[in-house]
Amino acid sequence: MTLGRSIVAPALALAPAAGRRAVLGALAGLAITAGVSLGQGQSQPLPSSGTSAETLPAQAQGVDVEERVGNTLPPDIGFTNSAGKIVHLGEYFKDGKPAIVAMVYYKCPIVCTVVMNRMAETINELDFTVGKDYRALVFSVDPTEDTQLARQTKLSFISSYNRDVTPEVEAGWEFHCTDDEAARRLGDALGFKFRKLDDGAYTHPIVLAVITPDGKVSRYLYGFVYPARDVKIALMEASEGKLVKTIGDRLLLRCFMYDPKAGSYTLQATRVMQLAGIVTVVALGTLIGGLFIGERLRRRRAHRISGSTVSNPTAPTAPTPTDTQSSQGGPQ
Repeated sequence: MTLGRSIVAPALALAPAAGRRAVLGALAGLAITAGVSLGQGQSQPLPSSGTSAETLPAQAQGVDVEERVGNTLPPDIGFTNSAGKIVHLGEYFKDGKPAIVAMVYYKCPIVCTVVMNRMAETINELDFTVGKDYRALVFSVDPTEDTQLARQTKLSFISSYNRDVTPEVEAGWEFHCTDDEAARRLGDALGFKFRKLDDGAYTHPIVLAVITPDGKVSRYLYGFVYPARDVKIALMEASEGKLVKTIGDRLLLRCFMYDPKAGSYTLQATRVMQLAGIVTVVALGTLIGGLFIGERLRRRRAHRISGSTVSNPTAPTAPTPTDTQSSQGGPQ
């Protein structure tokens, strides 16, 4: 097998330049693992991470992502799902669930398989349940791929899910095939460019898109690795906080911010310091309040004790000299 330009090209055609280093490293690892060669049958070194668009192979030029955050996906685009049923894109965005969308082709020899594998690993790591909390939607860009292939691909991934595969899970993790026009319309709406090569392979960027519950593009996650933390934050953002279930989720959403240059979420020092300041103020307020309340309670107890002593007429008093003489019968 040859890991040629049709595979290297899409890996380099990432949107933010910061995904290229990770992609090149991943491709190098794949090449070493598979024992394959680069280029046209001869071993060639991988391009450096500083490769510019002008120096990319012809197949890769112009095949990248034009981010369209906020763009609404056309609800009328029709696809055929793995069960052979015609579904329209808008049907997936009627019940308030965000979605992860991947555009691939199932016969891709390496790259798309890696993307789907890594996507499946992330789905297993998430503490959200696919189908219940969000959807995972995979669309083929190759119009020659049919329902049978989509079904086989779905079964190979959904069978490895580490939770019960309920009908809700099956409906929420779906694989599709389509014609060229529908694939192009979806790609245009996502800003996802792809091109068919002379050998029948496709060159395309490597990216997942996170979609809001009303079908708008919310975020892009680039490269071969999709940390569960990043995907979780992206889904919580897309759902506008509806998937925030714990205090930990809220802190995660608060302390991490999407970095468009890195194409991932990074810890924000300023937010951490703000949060630490808030925690400190709350702790000090609690401490001072506790001391104040404790002092008031102590004073109230002291006041009650002194008040009960004054109001009790049977309380013993010290004898006076006259009382002492009277008790002895007076002077003789």
